[in-house]
Amino acid sequence: MEKFTILCAFFADWLLFIFPLYQGKMELMESSTIFAKYQSSTSKKKKVPFFYWLFPPLLFHHYKVTAHKQFERLSANEVDINNFYSFYNKAFAWYFVSYAGFLHAITSTYEICEKFELDHLAGWATLLIVAIVFFTGNRYVDYLCSDKHKVRFIKGLTKHLNPNNKSEED
Repeated sequence: MEKFTILCAFFADWLLFIFPLYQGKMELMESSTIFAKYQSSTSKKKKVPFFYWLFPPLLFHHYKVTAHKQFERLSANEVDINNFYSFYNKAFAWYFVSYAGFLHAITSTYEICEKFELDHLAGWATLLIVAIVFFTGNRYVDYLCSDKHKVRFIKGLTKHLNPNNKSEED
């Protein structure tokens, strides 16, 4: 029973990392509609450097710097400033909740490795599992926020709501 409860805590902690990260990303995506009208059509959206994803405080700093630059452009419209500030604060808070979940998930992962008696391999196994779940979780969040997921969801919903209509795939 003890191993079962530790496994439950492991999954719960990783979910507490992944879904607040998802919520934060959705908040940032929602705020991008406000930013869009202030970005010039010639400016390219810069990709976040991979290293930032390995150390969340750097990621937060990157988003903060980017947001402050965009905030300067928003300063002419008070309604947009208030909307932006609200989205920014929500996203920032969700990323910190996610980071706390990540730190706790590391502990749960180590507990599992110890409980399953991996002895001297527990540290390495923990690092490997953390890396795999961290990157998999980030990719899953990216997928959930993608157009591909949106289209798939809408198709599934339409198929479920209209079971008598045959889709083009049938």
